[in-house]
Amino acid sequence: MRAMYLEKSGVIVEKHVPKPVPQADEVLVKIKAVGVCGSDIEYYEHGRIGNFIVEKPLILGHEASGAVVEVGESVTSLEVGDRVTLEPGIPCRKCEFCKSGRYNLCPNVQFMATPPVDGAFREYVAHPADFAFKIPDSLSFEEAALIEPLSVGIHVARRANVQPGDRVLILGAGPIGIMCLETSLIRGALEVTVTDVIDFRLAKAEALGATEIINAKTTPTDSYAKTFDKVIQTAGTSETYAQGLALAARGGRIVQVGHPSVQHVPIDANLLITKELDMVGSYRYTNTYPEAISLINARKVHLKPLISKSFSFEEVEKALEYPKQHPDSCIKAVVRF
Repeated sequence: MRAMYLEKSGVIVEKHVPKPVPQADEVLVKIKAVGVCGSDIEYYEHGRIGNFIVEKPLILGHEASGAVVEVGESVTSLEVGDRVTLEPGIPCRKCEFCKSGRYNLCPNVQFMATPPVDGAFREYVAHPADFAFKIPDSLSFEEAALIEPLSVGIHVARRANVQPGDRVLILGAGPIGIMCLETSLIRGALEVTVTDVIDFRLAKAEALGATEIINAKTTPTDSYAKTFDKVIQTAGTSETYAQGLALAARGGRIVQVGHPSVQHVPIDANLLITKELDMVGSYRYTNTYPEAISLINARKVHLKPLISKSFSFEEVEKALEYPKQHPDSCIKAVVRF
């Protein structure tokens, strides 16, 4: 089969490698679409994210969908021909985190496109059947690839404990910020304000239901007219970490999602204490795929508007470069097989 490897920073090389053979509990999936994530772009450009370092050629891509072409002998939940989306993180299923239901915290998770585990920019993937989920026929493979970032948004909304009537602020209108907007509205938020520095993204957020959009480049934080019950930080900058504490209401809750480019980010501890804020992290997701598919079936979320441009399998390198080259017109790039 063909596979696209990150040979070194900025270089994608096509290689022909053996097609995987599914184990007894796995299905073999012919990949049909893969979304380009910000993490893919970081690995492509810099060869690392924090302590995760690309030390040998790696296949990127973890937002994947496809069709089942072979099933392992013990698989009963799926059949050949089923259209599926893949949850990319496979936990050990044995540790205390897995057994308590928080398998996103499993220290031994094998996550696609996170070194040294290969991802989905290849023709076939062998994947555990219990982490492959059927998708409705009405959903395109390209949209199904976006169930992975939608799962991030669902998990964030849970961590934020968004409740009916809440005033929510989302810092950053990239793909994850948009997903958090949609999931916050689904959970009954009264108002959702979204900030970004790119007007195109803000316009997309407004079209998808944002109550208010603010260009953070032109509107200083101290001019905001109100504070917010829940603040969701997706931009991953030192500025947005500071803004979260300033704009959270007394007794409010802040969810940190976006990874900063530096390891240590200063915060105003006095605000954290005197406003008695809850500040929590949100890492990937757990048990979200069934809910995501249910929301899609109920037509409560919109994935297609996030797809800005599609690329062929041969254009993986272009797909990885496109979002940063076109920040004023791109939310999500997708590779179609």
